[in-house]
Amino acid sequence: MKNVTFDACFCSPQTRARQFCGMIYTGPVVFDDRLAEIYCGEFEGMEETPEMMKAFWQAIQTGDKGTESFHAFMKRNCDLCDLIREEHKGENVLIVTHSANARVIHYYFTGKPANYDFSKSIIKKGGLMKLEN
Repeated sequence: MKNVTFDACFCSPQTRARQFCGMIYTGPVVFDDRLAEIYCGEFEGMEETPEMMKAFWQAIQTGDKGTESFHAFMKRNCDLCDLIREEHKGENVLIVTHSANARVIHYYFTGKPANYDFSKSIIKKGGLMKLEN
């Protein structure tokens, strides 16, 4: 990334993302709440067992158990993508966020494949994905 320049940078306001962003980018950063992880409600901090994940996926369908609804999570990420597409067309934009957000953003710019499985990660921790705007 040393030879790549960015016209804009958007980052999740959460500590882990802010720290990572600071390691890879030194320019001005827009910390945007739309890039925060999905709110897990009662599931926050729990061990990710198959039973817990099944209950979590059921809860986020409606926002039950204090979770953010999956629809709201998708909408806020897509709203940011709309802004980037409109205000930064043709520019190099760095987005520092979390795995689930990266899936939404990836599907926004590339289309959702017919056989997609949202529970499977499309990027590794600290990974980089290049998308055309």
